[in-house]
Amino acid sequence: MTTPTQPASYLLSRDRIEAVRLESQHLLWKLNTGYTLHPDIPIKDDMSIADIGAGTSIWALELASQLPPPHRPKYWPANVSFDLLDSLSEVPPSLVGQLDVVHLRMWAFIIRNNDPGPLIRNAAKLLKPGGYLQWEDARFGSTVVRGDAAAHVRQMMDLMSAPTYICFNWLESLDKHVQQADAGMEVLDCKYAPWPSHLVPLCMDTFTLALENSRAALDPLKTISSSVPSQEEWMAGLAALYEDIRKHEGDQLYWLPVALVGRKAEA
Repeated sequence: MTTPTQPASYLLSRDRIEAVRLESQHLLWKLNTGYTLHPDIPIKDDMSIADIGAGTSIWALELASQLPPPHRPKYWPANVSFDLLDSLSEVPPSLVGQLDVVHLRMWAFIIRNNDPGPLIRNAAKLLKPGGYLQWEDARFGSTVVRGDAAAHVRQMMDLMSAPTYICFNWLESLDKHVQQADAGMEVLDCKYAPWPSHLVPLCMDTFTLALENSRAALDPLKTISSSVPSQEEWMAGLAALYEDIRKHEGDQLYWLPVALVGRKAEA
């Protein structure tokens, strides 16, 4: 029996609309947590901080204003630089133990087989002894679904993700995964609280826009599984959802957050 082709690890588009969505989503996280860098993480001179899976780099660019500037490149803040790193492969020796803080956000659709262990261990390897891990993510397994159109879109999401080897169960116990990853990490704080009611509309807006932007992934996924919706079915389902949200105030579709901060053991 032939093995299905592994789908691409990133299912969303990489265009201006997606960039705007990511920056709106950053605002959502900032309004919910009340911070850019967790208040348990002390700011000091000569800090080294990595934002892994940075998207538009909005988190790092905002944090830069709170940190001392060591030098001044032309197009970004003086204390920000960019490089490429395969976060799920072995950490280069030159980076081991070099960072005070590692920031992770929205890895839910990247992790495969319900196992964030490799990412956690690699993030911990980057940290100095006593360094901090800050992580915000989406508990897609705990999506709030209210209304028939929302339930239909949720069903299409399940059909879409089935051939991708993605499972979201690990997000319901992120703190346990961090503590049990054999990475020498202690969890200082982990919150699974739902969104405040005033942030639900912004969460729904960024979520449904992400669903729109993921439609390009449907055609290749459909070659793996015929049950994956077509782009036409996908967009029709979203259009029905938008109409129901407009007509019925109670209709909702959005994910729930988890926010964690941990610290690597001292040497």
